[in-house]
Amino acid sequence: MKVLHFTQANGGGIDTYLRMYFKYSNIDRFINVLITTGENKFSNLDGFYHVNIEQTFSPIKLLKHAYNIRKIIKSEKPDIIYLHSTFAGLIGRMANIGLKSKIAYNPHGWSFKMNVSKEKIHIYKLVEKILSYFTDKFILISKSEYEEAQKIGISARKLELVYNGIDVENLNPPINNEEALPNNRYIIGMVGRISEQKNPLFFVDFAKEVLKKYPETFFVIVGDGELRKQVEKRIVEYNMAHNFLITGWVSTPEKYIKQFNQAVLFSKWEGFGLAVAEYMLYQKNILITGIDGMVDLIEDSYCGFIIKDLDDAVKKSHILREDSVLSNKLSINAYKKVINNFNVKDKTAEIEQLFINLVK
Repeated sequence: MKVLHFTQANGGGIDTYLRMYFKYSNIDRFINVLITTGENKFSNLDGFYHVNIEQTFSPIKLLKHAYNIRKIIKSEKPDIIYLHSTFAGLIGRMANIGLKSKIAYNPHGWSFKMNVSKEKIHIYKLVEKILSYFTDKFILISKSEYEEAQKIGISARKLELVYNGIDVENLNPPINNEEALPNNRYIIGMVGRISEQKNPLFFVDFAKEVLKKYPETFFVIVGDGELRKQVEKRIVEYNMAHNFLITGWVSTPEKYIKQFNQAVLFSKWEGFGLAVAEYMLYQKNILITGIDGMVDLIEDSYCGFIIKDLDDAVKKSHILREDSVLSNKLSINAYKKVINNFNVKDKTAEIEQLFINLVK
C-alpha cells in the first residue's frame, strides 16, 4: 500500500512526528512517499518531493499550489494521502478532488484554537466543516481535538482518536562536549519553536523571577524561530545572558532534555505537546499551562504541575526544586503514564491498520 504524506511545516513537532512514524512504519506492507517544503531529513522513505509552497490566502496561489500537488498525486497514484497540518490539509484536499486516493488528515492542532480574531475562528471552522466532505478520516491526536471536531459538526464516523506517541526505545543518546550543559547548575529548559504559540517571552519572564531566589539557575531553550531576536533582546535587558542558552534547531532534543532538572512548556495552544511526552519519558519535573492537548498528558499534582500565571509558575517551580520526595513521585508517575499509553511504535501500527481498513 502506498501512502503519500504531505506537510508544509518545516521543523518542530511535525518533523518529529514524521521521523518517528517512518522509523516504525511496516516497510513490508507500506510504501511511504513524502511531499514537503523542507529538506529530506528522514530515513526509510521510498520517495521524496521538495515543493515551494508559501502559506497564503490568495485564491490564485492556493489553486496553483493545489494544481502542483495534484500532478504529484496523479503520478504517484497513492492508496492513501496523509495530510499533516492545517495548510497542507487545505491544499491536499483541494488537489485530490475527483481523484481516487483516500484522504487522511491530521491537523496537529486545530487552526481555530490559535490566538486569532473571532472572525478568523469562524472562517477556519467553516473551512474545516466544508473540507470534511472531502476527507475520509480525521486522525486526531488528543481528546480535546476530537471533541472540537464534534462541536463543529464533523461526522463522528470520520473521526479517529490516535494519540501522538514517542520513541520509548531511545533512552540513552550519547552527549558530546558541544551538547553538554553545565553540570554544576540547576537547569530549567523548554523544547519548542521560538514562536508565539510556545510563549517563549513568558519563559524569559519566568526565568527572571526564579533567579531572584536561585541566582545560579541555568535556562535552556532548545529550538529556534521567528521570535528569537525578541527573546534574546529581553534576556539581555534582564541581564541574564550568562544564565541562558538557546541551542537553535537540533535533531536530537532528547540529549538536552536528559540534562534538565525541570522541563517546562508554557504554550498558548497545542494539539498534543509532544515535547511534554518526551519530558515524561526522561522522568523530568514538569510545569505546563493548562491548555487543550497538554492536559491529556499531565494530570495536575499527579505527574507534574499545571500553572495558572507567572506567580504560580514560579511558586510551583520552587516546590519541585525544594521537595525531593514530591518531585520524585511526580516524575515516576509521568514516566509510567507515557510508557503505558504513548508508545509511538504502537501508535504507528494503529494508524497503518486504520489505512488498511480505509481501502478495503
